[in-house]
Amino acid sequence: MRVEIILDKNQKLSQSILSAYQDEVSKRILALFPETIVRVRQGGYTSIEMLGFNLDEDKRRLSDLLQNVWEDDSWLH
Repeated sequence: MRVEIILDKNQKLSQSILSAYQDEVSKRILALFPETIVRVRQGGYTSIEMLGFNLDEDKRRLSDLLQNVWEDDSWLH
């Protein structure tokens, strides 16, 4: 399974913020799905790819998790 998160480069996020976000997302995803590869990078637009997750319930849980991490900025500190 793989989760690839592309964040819009126009958001001007520093490498330290991208790294902190990837660390937090990875930690939370791996707690639920230990075999998952997580990648965060910048690109032309924001998108999320979830590959290898066959159940809609799993995709929903991942979407909720990613939204919670993004909205909760405690991982920045």
